Amino acid sequence: MTNMMKRKIKFSFWVFIALTVLLVIFSVQNSDPVRVRIIFWPIEISLAILLIGTFITGLITGALCAYKKLLPDSNDKTGSLKESIQKAKDKLTKKDEKNPRVYHLGGAQEEDSSKQKNE
Repeated sequence: MTNMMKRKIKFSFWVFIALTVLLVIFSVQNSDPVRVRIIFWPIEISLAILLIGTFITGLITGALCAYKKLLPDSNDKTGSLKESIQKAKDKLTKKDEKNPRVYHLGGAQEEDSSKQKNE
C-alpha cells in the first residue's frame, strides 16, 4: 500500500469519526418522535433512530461502492481474453506465404475440400 493510499484512508477515518460524533450530538438533541410515511404505512419513530438508520444505510452503500471500486474490473479481463483468443485464431488460420493452399494448423482441409468440389 502506498503512502498516498494510507493518507487517504487515515483522512477518511477521521471524517467518519467527525460525522459520527455530529450525528450522535444531533440525534440526542432531536430525539422527539416523528411521523414517517413509508410507501403507504405511516410510522411513528424517534428522529434519533431514523437518523442513525439513515446514516448506517449510507455507510453501507458507500462501503459497497468503495469495495467495488477497489476490485479489478472483470470487463478488462474479458476483453484481454477475447483479444488473446482472436490472436490465437489468426495464428491458426494464417496462410503459408510460400504455398497459398497450406495453412498453419487450421482450416486447410476445409479450403482444400471446397476447392476440389469446385474443380
